[in-house]
Amino acid sequence: MSPRGRTILVASDSPSTRKKFEQVLGVDQRVALVRTSTFSELVENARHCRPDIVLLEASGGLRPSLGVLIQELRSLDHPPRLALLVQRRTPRVGIACVDAVLTADFGVPAVLESLTLVATGVVVAAAPVTASARPASSAQLAMRQRLSSLTEREREILRLIVCGLSNRDVGARLFISPDTVKEHVGRILAKLDVATRVGAAVAAVRADLGQWGRPLEHVVAG
Repeated sequence: MSPRGRTILVASDSPSTRKKFEQVLGVDQRVALVRTSTFSELVENARHCRPDIVLLEASGGLRPSLGVLIQELRSLDHPPRLALLVQRRTPRVGIACVDAVLTADFGVPAVLESLTLVATGVVVAAAPVTASARPASSAQLAMRQRLSSLTEREREILRLIVCGLSNRDVGARLFISPDTVKEHVGRILAKLDVATRVGAAVAAVRADLGQWGRPLEHVVAG
């Protein structure tokens, strides 16, 4: 399903953050902004606007009342998908009840790329890694070994795939042709032993690609 036409409400107690999202979403119509809101007015605004997605901006730290707020949003007649925006090292505790966890480290445009995937309904929650995270499983270690076989260019492309970029967008970002990107993607899929771009993205995040490159925990497409 295309994300085009999906609507979003951004909740933040920071006026500057709300303004940034208004500016970016005002010129990118893949996800339409219906309103920005403070947390205190969020439930009422969500009830009135009936957005498809609510982005809860919590980069300054998780609110003690977050669980109650999420329950109230879930109980609405038109319950939205819930995406939580946090800093990369935010603990996993208390954030498993949302549909997606994004990190604020890469800026609003990168968050928007992730939100286009949230809008399709193929995104699952991916909590940022913490120092107390569980040890890697044998499957994760095996995938990390496969990831280590990628060239630097292939790693660069895989990071952009995880961000939700198409072959054309990846090519534009790296100044190479879409056909060249397609060739690289084919080699990436073969090396990782997965069938699709989504499978490669999921494998990369679950294996914690950030161990050997820029962190990718901000989105998991499944």
